[in-house]
Formats: sequence, C-alpha cells, structure tokens
Amino acid sequence: MLVDLNKLNGSTINAVDGEIGKVKDVYFDDRYWTIRFLVVDIQPWVPLSQKTLISPISLLDFNFEEQLLNVSMSKDLVKHSPGIEEHEPVSREFERKYFDYYGYGYYWMGPEPWGQYTFPTALVTRQKAPVLEQDDVQPSNHLRSADEITHYGIVARDGKKGYVKDFIWDTDNWSLRFIVLDTREWLPGGKKVLIAPEKLGSLSWEDQTLTCHMSVEQIKACPEYSAEKLNDPDYLEAVQKAL
Repeated sequence: MLVDLNKLNGSTINAVDGEIGKVKDVYFDDRYWTIRFLVVDIQPWVPLSQKTLISPISLLDFNFEEQLLNVSMSKDLVKHSPGIEEHEPVSREFERKYFDYYGYGYYWMGPEPWGQYTFPTALVTRQKAPVLEQDDVQPSNHLRSADEITHYGIVARDGKKGYVKDFIWDTDNWSLRFIVLDTREWLPGGKKVLIAPEKLGSLSWEDQTLTCHMSVEQIKACPEYSAEKLNDPDYLEAVQKAL
C-alpha cells in the first residue's frame, strides 16, 4: 500500500502491550530511498524522553484508515532501547548498538535494500542475516530526515525549480515510490505531480536542492497528484507512463 508522509506522521505505534507513541518523522537512506527508522514521540509515558526510533523490521502491519502501526515488541523493550537526542545524527555506531539491542540483522550487510533481502522483516532475528567476511560492507550510513527535506527545491533538467511537497512510501518494503513535486513557481495554480526516485539526481545539502532528470515539458505532462488515488491502479499506470 502507498501512503504519504503527511498520513504516516501522526500515526500511532502500538506495541504488543499497548501504545508506544506517535510517528513524527522518518529517517530514510538516500542511496536506497528506503525508510530505516520511524521517529516516534513516546511522551508522556516515559518521563524526559524526547523520541525513540522504531525500525520497519519490527512492523507487523499498518492500518491505513486508523493510522495504526502494530509492532512486535513490548513497551518495556522500547523504554530501555538506545536513546538519541532530538538533533543528534544517527551514526553507524548508534545503529550497531540499536540493532544489537533488538537482535536484528544489519541492513547494511549486503547488496539489497535490506542486506540480502528485499523486505525488512527478514532481518527480525540475527540468525537470518548472513555472516560476511567484511563486517563493514557499508562503513557509513546516509540517513536523512524526510521532514527536513520537505520544501527543498527540485531543479528540472532545463533549470526551472519546484519544491518537495511530500513523500509517498510503499508500506510493503518501506521504499520511496514517489516524491510530490510542487510547481507553483512556474505553472499556473501550482500543479503538483509525482516524480519517481530514479528520475532524481544529486542532492545538495548546502543549496537545499535536488536535481531532476526530467524537463519542464515532461513534468507538465504528468498527471496532477491526487492523494485519494494513490492506490488506484489506473491512476498509478497513468503516472508511470508519464515518467
């Protein structure tokens, strides 16, 4: 199922023994365009805690209508998990500590988005992760905050600039299917369209921009974005044809 970031944010995370908190952001890998962590606000049940991270590895299912994500862990397990400050970067060292605490396989140990696998739940136990000779196949991570990148500029092939309006995630493997591009500066009415990640180029943190391999005319020809049609096969087929 496809879900936009605006819908995912605010969703409730439910442990096996009750509510953990609500999603406030996601950290994604800008090499694989895949969500690595849900950033969850767990106040007020854990005093002084600002946030915790939940990996898609633990997710059991997502109830779209109720904005509810069920996870295979207890509240007590989450309470004592490695913590991270609000503006502290998520380092590979922290990820090792986090994955060791939960006993997960390392997603960076292999060529696929989730190590040797396509789906995150394959790493729910360390035994399923293959043992590789080189411990650090990917020595550094590339985690970015989706909230931070929202409103970054997207520069088309011929120079026109739109803006990142939203992200569309696939809840099967938590990969990015589309970025919503807002063209308000160069199309009357500010048409919004969907751009696939393979159409994107480099990301500049200094300039706060993403490059796009599509021209302005190609972008104009894309169907207008409709959140209500995100899981409509006919609409998605039209989007893919335009891309």
